Amino acid sequence: MTLLVGGCGDNSQKGDKEESGTGVAAGTICDGTLDAAAVEALRRLAGTSRFDEGTGANEAGEPRKFSLRNAVEHLHDEYRKRSACWVYKAGDDSGEPLLEIRFSASNSHPSATQKESSGHQTTYPLGVYANAGPDGADLFFRCATKAPSKDSYIGDTKYVKAELYSAATKMRGDSIDKDRMVILNSISRKLTQEAGCSSEADLPTEVAYQ
Repeated sequence: MTLLVGGCGDNSQKGDKEESGTGVAAGTICDGTLDAAAVEALRRLAGTSRFDEGTGANEAGEPRKFSLRNAVEHLHDEYRKRSACWVYKAGDDSGEPLLEIRFSASNSHPSATQKESSGHQTTYPLGVYANAGPDGADLFFRCATKAPSKDSYIGDTKYVKAELYSAATKMRGDSIDKDRMVILNSISRKLTQEAGCSSEADLPTEVAYQ
C-alpha cells in the first residue's frame, strides 16, 4: 500500500481548530463535500456528530480551511503548499486530527494486482487504485490536469491521488476501512466536478468491496 503520509504527522503543518464550543455538523466540513453516506460514515468513526475543522494559513498565505477551488489550484504544488482538510472531533484538545485529507497530481498509480508489503489492507473497485489500511486510505483516479507553470513541482499529469490519514486506533465501529473510503470517495467525487474530470474519473456513488 502506498499511503505516502509521512508529512501528515508534522504538527507545524496542522491548522488551528475553529474556535467553537459545540462544533459544526459533519455535512459542512471539508467545503460541504460529504454526501449522506459519508456523513454517516464520519459519525460512526468518530462516535459524535459535531466537528471542528483546521483553519489558519499555509505557506502560500492562503486559507488552510479546505476548499475545492484551492485543492484543485494546488494539485501541482509541493506537499506543504497543497490544500488539506483537517477534521477534529468537537472539543478535542489533543492537537491530533481525526482525519487529514489531501489531493495531489500524480504521474502514475500503484498496480491493483501488486502484493501489499505488510499489515491489514482492504482494496476497493474505485478509480484506478483504492486501498485502505491501518494508517488511512489512498484513492487514485483518472483526472488529467496541466501544471500552472513550467516551474511547478509536478508537471502535467493524468491522475489525481487522494489520501486520507487517520490512525485506526482513534476510530470506532466495525467498518473502519470502508467508512474511511466512503469519506474519501465522496470528497474525491466533488473534486472531480471542480476540476472538470468527473466523466473520466468515473467514481461511483456507492463504495463496494473488491
